[in-house]
Amino acid sequence: MTKGIIITRAALLLNPAYKHALAVRLVEDEMTREGSFHFLMPTILDFHDDGGLLIDEELKTIVVDENIVERAYGYELTYSWTTDIKKFATRMPKRRSPARLLLRFQVWDAAYRIIDRPITI
Repeated sequence: MTKGIIITRAALLLNPAYKHALAVRLVEDEMTREGSFHFLMPTILDFHDDGGLLIDEELKTIVVDENIVERAYGYELTYSWTTDIKKFATRMPKRRSPARLLLRFQVWDAAYRIIDRPITI
């Protein structure tokens, strides 16, 4: 039986309030650069391997492969963004996130939904 996670709409994922809420969660979870990779990869891949689908707002399936986290991070394999975003845990971002980061936010959103701890704003 196939199961699916419906990911938060792009407009909300790129919203400053979502970035702030994600940053708060990353700080609470003491997420590190390396820790983010070791959290995202097995969470997403195990879910997918068990028949799970990541579904976007247009009801299209997001391609999940062994490189999904690397693609989401633009192949910037130091994962420094995970550290950089945490500064927004104490202050609200002034701008929307750029669309090029959508997959990154979708992966984070999906992972936290999979473990039943969705990010809410």
